[in-house]
Amino acid sequence: MDYLEKAKFWAENPCFDLETQKEARKLLKDQNRDLCKDSFEGILEFGTGGLRGIMGVGTNRVNRYTIQTATEGLARIIMKNTFGPDSRNEVIIGYDTRNHSLEFAKVASEVLAGHEIPVFLFAEPSPTPLVSCELLRRNAVAGIIITASHNPPEYNGYKVYWKNGGQIVPPLEGQIINQIRNLKRIDKIPVIPFEKGLKDMKIEWIHKDADEHYLNTVSNLSLGKSENNKKLGVVFTPLHGTGGRLVPELLKRNSFDKVKTVEEQMIPDGEFSTLSSPNPEDVSAFNMAVSKASDKDDLILANDPDADRLGVMIRDSEKKWRWLTGNQIGVLILDYILSNLSKKNLLPKNGVIFTTVVTSPLVSKMAEEYGLKVVEVLTGFKWIRQAALKYEKDYDSKFVFGMEESHGYLMGNHSGDKDGIWASLVFAEMVASNKVNNLTALDRLNQIYQHHGTYLDVLETRTFSGTGGIEKIQQLMKNLRDSPPETVAGNSVVRITDFLHNTVTFTDKTSTAMIGPGLPPSNVISIELEDSTRIIARPSGTEPKIKYYFNLCGKDSLMLEKKLDAIKQDFLID
Repeated sequence: MDYLEKAKFWAENPCFDLETQKEARKLLKDQNRDLCKDSFEGILEFGTGGLRGIMGVGTNRVNRYTIQTATEGLARIIMKNTFGPDSRNEVIIGYDTRNHSLEFAKVASEVLAGHEIPVFLFAEPSPTPLVSCELLRRNAVAGIIITASHNPPEYNGYKVYWKNGGQIVPPLEGQIINQIRNLKRIDKIPVIPFEKGLKDMKIEWIHKDADEHYLNTVSNLSLGKSENNKKLGVVFTPLHGTGGRLVPELLKRNSFDKVKTVEEQMIPDGEFSTLSSPNPEDVSAFNMAVSKASDKDDLILANDPDADRLGVMIRDSEKKWRWLTGNQIGVLILDYILSNLSKKNLLPKNGVIFTTVVTSPLVSKMAEEYGLKVVEVLTGFKWIRQAALKYEKDYDSKFVFGMEESHGYLMGNHSGDKDGIWASLVFAEMVASNKVNNLTALDRLNQIYQHHGTYLDVLETRTFSGTGGIEKIQQLMKNLRDSPPETVAGNSVVRITDFLHNTVTFTDKTSTAMIGPGLPPSNVISIELEDSTRIIARPSGTEPKIKYYFNLCGKDSLMLEKKLDAIKQDFLID
């Protein structure tokens, strides 16, 4: 069925509500054909953060019907799998503060209840790490979180978690998508109306006991001292998301008495109306928090809408606010964790740090100094969770810390995904500890650079929207793969790693090719220069963007900034 046939089906079939039929008819008009093609030509696929897309009508949009079909696919896979006697065949469902998130969560609940799969649904918008924690606590078979993380307000999404608490990875992703593709009639999906499901106890609400379990568990991971924490002025914003439910309480329980919240952004708001972007990776997201801060405040913390990421701003020696990159935040957290565990003789001999192939190489240098193994995985915290479980099972290793450069961090086994709530606590403890020693976090970061070398890690993105956007991105990757540069800004390319084809090519006179890192195939290309600079290109798994990661190391930041400018001018193509 081509996109026009699918659009006509949505416009005419009474299994779709009248408003959906009306919108589908609009898309069929000649002037809307490009939008119609984009809405109906494909289906949503699992990326680095689940199914994610713009809300609207069509098979390639997030709406109640694509949520239904995704949940039908998941339900069929759950019913095909046999689990051990300790597993409970139930699904935990959470949702964030975005428009329609609760509605979509209820739709998913109705489908699972129709398959006689027990559903436990959070009664309030809930952070991703809380939902993962509850899944593990209940030993549930799977979890669903309705969220589009840090994407713009027109987006929503559908994350699927498996019984290990982490997001699903292949082959489960493909199995669910195949079930969706093979679904012929959406009106044949078994559903139980939500209120009837509640009455029959096929659907049950999750209340505050989940919060208490999470807060108690995460508080046990504290590394700080209460007398230090009491002296730190903290400003917190959840950016209209779910972090406001837990972060202020967690900080309060750990003796942070001087916490103020950005009240306007504590209000759940799917339009994110006080922000240009609900993304702590964007410095503009901190504008309102900065305006609320006083001279007595030392730190600003921000979560994205589902609170699995952390962004921060800190004071420099002149009391000016400085935004930190995801790599810098992670380096400071890792330094704090390792130094504290080492002082207490709690560093495991078989400890492992897990990071991604696009994260700063500085993480590996720091971990190795403490005798810890470093494992690099593909982008997406689901791969960190998968690798951590494998190493614990196969090599008797101990998970110490996981990090990805896109502001995602985790310590402990309470969650199978990154945790911006725990990260808020540990970062605040780190700043408080350094303040007692008359150091800012920037001072400590510079000490780390003095010891290991100065690192400059920068992300550049190019957005290509519309019907031809994906094709443009794929063509850019193909061009880079087929005709890689021999030099960049005067430095010779010495090594190219193609993660899609699992090859490493040394670009000397023989252009020797070797087997690559052995990770699952992914459309990622890494280019290393003779001066140890690394450039990585990959399409975004959540938005129509291509991402370029630049990792440089040298003696001082000024020299690195000049070198980066030259590299970008030579390498980037608009």
